[in-house]
Amino acid sequence: MNYKTLLLFYFFLTFLNFSGYSNSENGEMVFKVIYLPEFTPDSSEIYLASSLNEWSPNDERFRLKRSHDGYYYLKIPKIKEPFQYKFTRGSWATVEANENGNLKGNRYYDPESPSLIEVQIYSWQDLADEMDQRIQLIVTELPKETPYDASLFVVGDFNNWKPLDLESKMVKHADGFYYLTLPKDLKKFEYKITRGSWGSVEGRDNGRAIPNRVYDVEKDGWKKTIKISSWEDLSGSTTTPYMFLLLLGAFQGLLLIFSIFGIQENNRRANVVLAVLILFTSIALMSRVAMYYRDIFQLFPKIYLIPEMILLIYGPLFFIYIKQLTESESKSKEIFFRLIPFGIQVLCYLPMFALSNDEFEHGVLNLHYSLFFNIVGGVGLAFSAYYWWKCKLFLNYQHQHSMNILSEERNINYLNGVMLVYATCLIIWFLMYIVGAGAMIFNYDPQDIINMLTDTLWLIIACISFIMGYYAMNQPEILRVAEEEELKKIVEATVEVEVEEKAQQGLTDEQLQLKEKLAQEMNEHKLYTNSRLTLPELAHHLKTSTHDISKVINDGYQKNFYDFINGYRINAFIEEVNNDKQQELTYLGHAYNVGFNSKTAFNRAFKKEKLKTPTQYFSASKSLV
Repeated sequence: MNYKTLLLFYFFLTFLNFSGYSNSENGEMVFKVIYLPEFTPDSSEIYLASSLNEWSPNDERFRLKRSHDGYYYLKIPKIKEPFQYKFTRGSWATVEANENGNLKGNRYYDPESPSLIEVQIYSWQDLADEMDQRIQLIVTELPKETPYDASLFVVGDFNNWKPLDLESKMVKHADGFYYLTLPKDLKKFEYKITRGSWGSVEGRDNGRAIPNRVYDVEKDGWKKTIKISSWEDLSGSTTTPYMFLLLLGAFQGLLLIFSIFGIQENNRRANVVLAVLILFTSIALMSRVAMYYRDIFQLFPKIYLIPEMILLIYGPLFFIYIKQLTESESKSKEIFFRLIPFGIQVLCYLPMFALSNDEFEHGVLNLHYSLFFNIVGGVGLAFSAYYWWKCKLFLNYQHQHSMNILSEERNINYLNGVMLVYATCLIIWFLMYIVGAGAMIFNYDPQDIINMLTDTLWLIIACISFIMGYYAMNQPEILRVAEEEELKKIVEATVEVEVEEKAQQGLTDEQLQLKEKLAQEMNEHKLYTNSRLTLPELAHHLKTSTHDISKVINDGYQKNFYDFINGYRINAFIEEVNNDKQQELTYLGHAYNVGFNSKTAFNRAFKKEKLKTPTQYFSASKSLV
């Protein structure tokens, strides 16, 4: 018999010997060891010690045989009674141990169990020290959508990032957890968990990609438990309420861009700036939502940079919008100057746009650019805070200045509301840096807090532009100035009055006569009932200049134009209420009759003049009567 014949005969006998182990015959049962600790010596013999052989640790009748596929088998007649057992390597000193290398309880055989019993041996008691000096990764929690038969693999820099490395396959133990023991010479490495491919890699709660996990033996010890939040391929495209709200804000913003140009011409230039601001915001919102979709992010990873572009352009555009809303002339040079930082930001981002998609995605996910983004974000925060302060000063000035021109409140109160929301964004933005700094000092993971703050910030940003566009459409005459040239003259006249006041206190004889005429005209013709009365209109009615009438009101009555007119309105209001014995009108109805055009303006003016609310004032009057 030649060599080839002997070899075929040997494999035939082997096949006959072990074919029954995986498909046991009736009346037999098979023990199959499917997992052994990596540090098990190759020359080891494994025995079954049980009550069947008086717990002998090295009974040859119960020695497991090793097949050509590398597994250990033992076939014995089927036992109809339950019994307990353990596995040894030939002595009680080498008995099996639990996952931690400690003493393991007896295994239990149930006669109702299947004929094939698969066994996992996690450690040996005599090799417990080896177990302590080996890194062990333990997956304790999986997403609910994980397939029941899923295999888990650890991919990292220790295996050249191979997502389907059989040497790094995790083993599911009886406790339901997945284990992988790695060599003890690994001190620090980066890794992730996959189901066998990069398409099925783990992700965040929302399905987005997560940065590489980092294992540091000095920091984490020899064991680390892992909770997997999601799989990118199973939950990465799920639309959440948060994503829906961002998309809603983005699409409403785009609709507003087309809608606001159908309004009156008064604020045409301001609305152009507002449209650009809303457009940038809508693009940033849509880009942020797109990042949550794995397929889109894989195809266009540089979409990650689009929301970043809003950092250095939102503040300048908001300030330019307010200036265009309150001033008649557009200064192109000033606008260009304020947008220079945004241009510098675009230039700084160009090298990232030049990277390949794989290089960029790897750098973003592994936080290689985190320092750069943090610096840009810090500059953006300071830049936005500066423009918030500029806007606040400008609005305060415009409010004070309008008091000398208009008898009604400018409808820019909503801008003060927007400024409050803007300030809230800055506070949240600043808190993100506080949380990050605290993490460096107190050594905690800030990512969940930062993610929550970031999501909140973007929700607020989505609302700001929508509110601004809504008011631009519904209150087109937001400043109610008839002509731009007239506004220019009013401003110049008011400035001239302010200079004159500093140089000369008191009224001339002509101005004193004008004061008497002013009082007479106000009482006889009730000019204050015109809710839109302006200083130029009053000057025109008295056939005088805005300079003289402003001087008379400021020095003669020690009031600005707004308070002067409202003083007449309030006195007329009190007279009307007192004469309205049947209470045919409400307080607000009488307020509209005497020239007020809003409840808020009326209440504020009344309390400023009488130091009480209308209700308190008339209650006190009745008490005196």
